[in-house]
Amino acid sequence: MKNVIALLALCLPFISLAGEYKTTLLVQTGVMSEHDLIVRNITDLGSNKTCLAFYVKTSGTSPVIHCYPAAAGYGAGLVQVGHIKADRIVIRKLEDTKNNMSCLVAYVGTPGTSPAVDCYANNQHSKDHMVEAGHLREGDLDLRRILDQGNLKTCLVAYVDTEGTSPSVNCYDSKADGRGGLHQASYLKEGDLVVRKILDMASGYACLVTYVSTVGTSSHLYCYQQ
Repeated sequence: MKNVIALLALCLPFISLAGEYKTTLLVQTGVMSEHDLIVRNITDLGSNKTCLAFYVKTSGTSPVIHCYPAAAGYGAGLVQVGHIKADRIVIRKLEDTKNNMSCLVAYVGTPGTSPAVDCYANNQHSKDHMVEAGHLREGDLDLRRILDQGNLKTCLVAYVDTEGTSPSVNCYDSKADGRGGLHQASYLKEGDLVVRKILDMASGYACLVTYVSTVGTSSHLYCYQQ
């Protein structure tokens, strides 16, 4: 009898856990194609989240996904409102008119790459769309400052000029009357690791950019207000 009670006590935690399981339904609620960029809108019908999955039509690519609350319960309404092609980097600005969001996506159209994306609330102060407002090249690192003046946002795009690279994107608040450009304030190289501190003088932000100086590497951005 004691053995039976002990066995039941052991099984109780598993019984209670099984009762908490819930199913949700994932569906594709939209798709967008802009040249070699594919964006699929994936909605979890069990929540109020909608997700955008980005990938490039090239061999060896990896996707990225970004999710945010869906204002109307599910789905998105995507439209491209800006496009910049500079050297090997492609930058596209998409607006989700259904959920009042903007997304900046950057990629390099070569095999083995992946896109980088950052999304933010679309609180337009004017109808301006994105423009390139600064460019810095340090060694094999390329940085571009993209200004979304209508939303008072600045996005820094970084990539390493080598095969199979993937860029990185970081968006932050900008100043309406900000002045100045991009400036490398510090540099560190330890073994294969490179770290550069970049100042965005116009926005008052500093960004640490790190990467490994080899083929197939990807940069990573961490930005903070000075």
